[in-house]
Amino acid sequence: MKRIITATLLMLACAAPAMAASTPKIGVVDLQRAVSECSAGIEARADLLKKTEKYNAELKALLSDFEKTKAEAEKDAAKLTADERAEREIQLQKKSRDFQNRQREAQEEIKLLEADHLKRITSRLGSIMAKVGDEGNYTAILDRSVGLFYFGKDADITAQVVQRANEEHSSNKK
Repeated sequence: MKRIITATLLMLACAAPAMAASTPKIGVVDLQRAVSECSAGIEARADLLKKTEKYNAELKALLSDFEKTKAEAEKDAAKLTADERAEREIQLQKKSRDFQNRQREAQEEIKLLEADHLKRITSRLGSIMAKVGDEGNYTAILDRSVGLFYFGKDADITAQVVQRANEEHSSNKK
């Protein structure tokens, strides 16, 4: 689908000069690079890392508690009655399920947070690309990741988009 859109844009860009008697100006952006290099992207990555470390510490404590309970159950197994061993086994299973559930929840929360950050950043970059396109009189601005086979270095406007994003980000923080 993206290739069809890209091909359509390129055909329109090529047809536009015949109609408007001007040369098309096409820009290319590496959106992934722009997201990872802009200030908002760097802050989002730091936030995700912080949250991940928090979840990892929580999961490590749960795992340690499980292993401690398991070691105690194995050590005391000979002294316990059948009912007590069964109760300990149920306790171990519960702790194991709690750990697995929390691990799954943490992964889902990190994915959602990452998706939210990415959505906000790409939305902001989209409006910046629109401004750059208008100001630079671009016929089209294409994302490099959609399968472009070649583009000249002068067509790459990623650095310009990142710079504008950083300027907007720093002015929004003030």
